[in-house]
Amino acid sequence: MTEALVHRLTPRGRLSWSLLAILVILVVAIGLRLNGVNWDAGYAFHPDERDIYMRAGCMYDVLTEAPGHRNCGYLQAYPDTEPGLPGLGVLLDRDRSPLNPHWFPLGSILIYVLVFFRSILELFTDMSALDMRYVGRPLSALADVGSVFLVYLLGRRMYGQGVGLLAAGLTALAVIHVQNSHFYRPETFSLLFVLASFWAMLRMVERRRLLDSALLGLLVGLALAPKVSVLPLVLPLALAYGYRIADAAGGRWSGVTPGIVLRVLPHAALAGLISVVVFFASSPYALLDFGAFLDGVGSQVDMARHAGTLPFTIQYIDTQPFLYQIQQTSVWGLGLPLGVIAWLAVPFTVVIALARPQCRRADLLLLAWVVPTFLFLETFEVKFLRYVFPLIPFLILMASRMLIWLVETSRVPSRIPTLVSSPFLRPSTGDGYATLARGFRPLHWSFWAANPTVRRYLLASSVGLLAVVVAATAFYSLAFQRVYAKDHPAVEASRWINQNVPPGTAIVSDNHWDEFVPDLYGYQVWQFPVYNEPDSRNKMDTLAQRLSRSEYLVFYSNRPYSSVSRAPDRYPRSNNYYRLLFQGELGYRLVKQFTNHPQLAGVSFQADPFKRAGLPAPQLVSSTKSSRIALNLGYADDNVTGYDHPQVMVFRNQEHFSNITLLSKLAKSPVSDRPDRKLGLMLSDQEKDTQRSGGTWSEIIHRESWTNQLPVLAWLLAVELVYLAALPLAMFI
Repeated sequence: MTEALVHRLTPRGRLSWSLLAILVILVVAIGLRLNGVNWDAGYAFHPDERDIYMRAGCMYDVLTEAPGHRNCGYLQAYPDTEPGLPGLGVLLDRDRSPLNPHWFPLGSILIYVLVFFRSILELFTDMSALDMRYVGRPLSALADVGSVFLVYLLGRRMYGQGVGLLAAGLTALAVIHVQNSHFYRPETFSLLFVLASFWAMLRMVERRRLLDSALLGLLVGLALAPKVSVLPLVLPLALAYGYRIADAAGGRWSGVTPGIVLRVLPHAALAGLISVVVFFASSPYALLDFGAFLDGVGSQVDMARHAGTLPFTIQYIDTQPFLYQIQQTSVWGLGLPLGVIAWLAVPFTVVIALARPQCRRADLLLLAWVVPTFLFLETFEVKFLRYVFPLIPFLILMASRMLIWLVETSRVPSRIPTLVSSPFLRPSTGDGYATLARGFRPLHWSFWAANPTVRRYLLASSVGLLAVVVAATAFYSLAFQRVYAKDHPAVEASRWINQNVPPGTAIVSDNHWDEFVPDLYGYQVWQFPVYNEPDSRNKMDTLAQRLSRSEYLVFYSNRPYSSVSRAPDRYPRSNNYYRLLFQGELGYRLVKQFTNHPQLAGVSFQADPFKRAGLPAPQLVSSTKSSRIALNLGYADDNVTGYDHPQVMVFRNQEHFSNITLLSKLAKSPVSDRPDRKLGLMLSDQEKDTQRSGGTWSEIIHRESWTNQLPVLAWLLAVELVYLAALPLAMFI
């Protein structure tokens, strides 16, 4: 790793500009990720994170035989567990060992790390299970900062200093990275070791030592330890050893012999063996309790493959393959225009790999990870945005390479200095092993040389695009910090209710299979079980009675109404209930809305959960505009808003309809039972629905959308994207 580090001190003892640049990037990265580490005020609004904390807390209590440890959930579920520090015999017994989490959707190492740190911290202070967020989240942030540095190392080694710095800077600013760093989940840790594995692959191909294969195996095992879903990593791993075999044959596949394969095979086998050993060492009960491990992984695969089997996956029914993840990543994960450019960089990299053999090795190594993994993810109907998180730095790396390539290709050689030396991997002509070759010069088309005006325009466009990408990404990232600068919307809603609603008031909470508005202990809270089936008249009868008796109706987030709208056949009456509620026909009015949209300098990035659900947006009784420019970016995935900045709504019962009146509205079938018939020039019901489903002008064209708020910027971005899309084809075809 030492040789791949940035330039050290110069002979005069001054820091090189590249070292200063990467240090600034890392400082910015750590600042963005550690800001707001207590974003949920200890209420643990992220269910997976909460589950890890509670299981780690339970394991710690059982190991230390703390007071009340007999009440731990898994101790009650597995009564053979023996409390206290286990001996070797107990340790190897899956039924008796207190270190067996009996839970394998995520890596056991996440639990063990928290237990380890808590055992140290308890020497100095008392801690609860949820207090471990002060350990878990900083660890997640540090892991992601490590990923930023590894992106720099990979970019620098594959494509040059400029690409490495740009990719590291964009990764440091990427909102999807910043947000995931605020959760103690496996993604940031797994990604750190995936990137480290790629660095080790380059090292192994170059140095061809057995020790390098052992290091590679160690890093691959650590990448799998938090989350086995990164298993497609074996594809670039196999390709890297294919490079080794080709190099040993003088760079020609035709020269490969069984003897060459047998010389390389032990290195690959060692890497594979060590990765398996490291994985099972980090999660030993995945081996000792292998059946439970397979069941845990299998249940996660089944959940992901079939949207709608669990309530929180209903929201993904009939989502468009490929387009949904690309759109969510582009708009919310990375922001515009970086998100679009990141995905365009994939076909760009394919074209470059086919056209320029010198760069092919580095390009194919990245593509061997990004393309198969993305195709594998698209076999799932469930499309949580976090699923594509392991691909994001590689997309950014390819995008950075494309942006620098555009500038380098269109520059004026006599006036503008070379921005990047562009190293790449290629087989050497000497000893037959991979070496780092430098000096790739940018291409210059004869048409450009004969047209300096065109060349200057393209150079200005390329530099301008690069500047816009960096500036827009930085702006969005800083705007997202507002999410952590304010109290969580659910905490604000709880405070408002406790200050303005008398104790004992009846409240309907519409948060089935969702998070909660906390501290409502002094109120009569009833939860509407929207996901209970069948969606019958009796279900609506109960809801009508509760609505007639209650004074307030509270939503934690948009998950209930956004998800049931994806399954109108399963929940016809519940969909009708939400439509009537938001239209104000049930006597309830929206009196308070708590949001925490990303916002900076009077510009806010707002999600719209209503249009996708086919629902009217409820109108506040009184509202104040919090930003000068509100960019409506459409629907945001549950992973984007559901944990740290949901849209909390509080409705008040202002008309107090009787339960009979409410039931007459709620139980009404939303589907007309009248037979189709023609009445002169009148449309049939089917034709009327067809016409109405197309939407009105105001429904299709949103005046508040960012394209209508900033039309000049939208037009310029469209022109730049057309230019980028056509450039590779114009050059090579």
